Amino acid sequence: MTGMIVPFGLSRPMAEVAIHQLAKAGKFTIEPHAKEGMLARGFTQRQVLTAIEEGCVNQGPSLDECNDWRCRIKKRHAGRLVRVVVAIHGMDWLYVISVH
Repeated sequence: MTGMIVPFGLSRPMAEVAIHQLAKAGKFTIEPHAKEGMLARGFTQRQVLTAIEEGCVNQGPSLDECNDWRCRIKKRHAGRLVRVVVAIHGMDWLYVISVH
């Protein structure tokens, strides 16, 4: 997936594969605002990591104002439903935007 150009759009299955691959490769950043939300809502870093490594895209993908593909991914982990909004940047980096 790295360096892949997606000229006409990104499907949910393609986004899901990209998110999982980037997460497993460690090519992601949890933004400070997302860390605050994660802590405030009592989620662990392990829950967030499991969500982006194994979760299902249930919203998006859609292009945001920075031309990144934004998606919401969800996964039940440790008895809680973890929902994570991510931005796929250039198909080679993942930004975790929010956790709820």
